[in-house]
Amino acid sequence: MKPSAARPPARQRLLDAAARVFARDGLSGATTRAIAREAGVNEVTLFRLFRTKERLLDAVVGQNFGPEASQDRPPVPAPTGNLRADLQGHARRYEELLENNLPLIRAMIGEIHHHGDHERQVFKAIFRPLREALIARLEAAAAQGALRPGADPVILADLFNGMVFTGVIRRASPHVKKEYPAAGYLSAAVDLLLLGASRRL
Repeated sequence: MKPSAARPPARQRLLDAAARVFARDGLSGATTRAIAREAGVNEVTLFRLFRTKERLLDAVVGQNFGPEASQDRPPVPAPTGNLRADLQGHARRYEELLENNLPLIRAMIGEIHHHGDHERQVFKAIFRPLREALIARLEAAAAQGALRPGADPVILADLFNGMVFTGVIRRASPHVKKEYPAAGYLSAAVDLLLLGASRRL
């Protein structure tokens, strides 16, 4: 008789369950009772480990987007010295982050305006590391004279991330016809940024 696989610790089961319930029911609709039931633990255990739903949300974001998540997926791409290659690496990494966590991200986007500073700060933390790394790379390119005078690295970073985000959302919709491959879309986004901002076309 084969030994049964060990169940994950209660904390991990609660984190996994909370991610599913937040994505399914939204930030407001998710209850600690539903999360505990999904995890197969009692509500007292949830409060003992996390104290509040807000702290549980913090922990879910940390597991899926924070430093502890870096072992399960590639880190922020290191600069290579080639701006095009760095933009392509950033776009692929950002796309992966979005695709792997799209239900939870959608739930947070849909409700974030109903919540206070805590939830908005949590939402910003999801995207901050990659955004800061992209801004730093574009600032380096500007300092090296690779960008046209007046090109704002912060605006360029947000425009570029917006293109990647829109592509992921569009492809995830079951009602939208898939007219081009994801790789072609990302390549076009890189070309557009470079054509608009590069000193040397």
